[in-house]
Amino acid sequence: MKKILLLSLLFVLIANPYLSNSETQDNRSTQILNKLSKTYKTYKSVKASFKINIVNKQTNTSVTQSGVLYQKGKKFKVNISGQEIYCDGKTIWTYLEDANEVQISKFDPQAIDINPSEIFTIYEKGFIHSYVGQKTLGKSTVDIVKLTPTDKSKSYFMVKLSIDKLANKIKELSIHSKNGMVTTYSISDFRPNVEINDSYFRFNPKDKPGVIEIDLR
Repeated sequence: MKKILLLSLLFVLIANPYLSNSETQDNRSTQILNKLSKTYKTYKSVKASFKINIVNKQTNTSVTQSGVLYQKGKKFKVNISGQEIYCDGKTIWTYLEDANEVQISKFDPQAIDINPSEIFTIYEKGFIHSYVGQKTLGKSTVDIVKLTPTDKSKSYFMVKLSIDKLANKIKELSIHSKNGMVTTYSISDFRPNVEINDSYFRFNPKDKPGVIEIDLR
């Protein structure tokens, strides 16, 4: 299950922020996303606490776990359920606590469907978007925008964003995969412009005595 969560997170987060396409974009969703993009571009860094709920419609099973994402430019770090994922934009380290093992790989953003460093700006390129409607999430009223990838080879066929009307922030993001999996990220706490040193995005073996390093580069 840990592998599923890891792959779901990593493989399933501008001149013109929306891809030009022969299909017509929805005007209301364009206005909402333009406003959202303007806000997020003012942030130098982000710390977000979230819950992931993964539903397998084929087996009618689900799992929920919590995590924290730190993001600064192209760099990110994710802490979730015994795993720590570091990326400095060039190298990615995946540390498994129960095995005291870290796997080291070159980071290729083109090889993954959804990049954690771009999870809050996923809508900016590669999608046709349309406005779905409104709903209530907790005490917030959110606008729902549907994103359809223009690249049909993606492992998912739809992403839904739930955007807080008042705070102008993403409250929920759900990824609908072709294999029947629906992965929903619910943001419980969002803090922009936190102080994060660049070294925080690189794994330091000195912090994990006895760690086994597996270099796959």
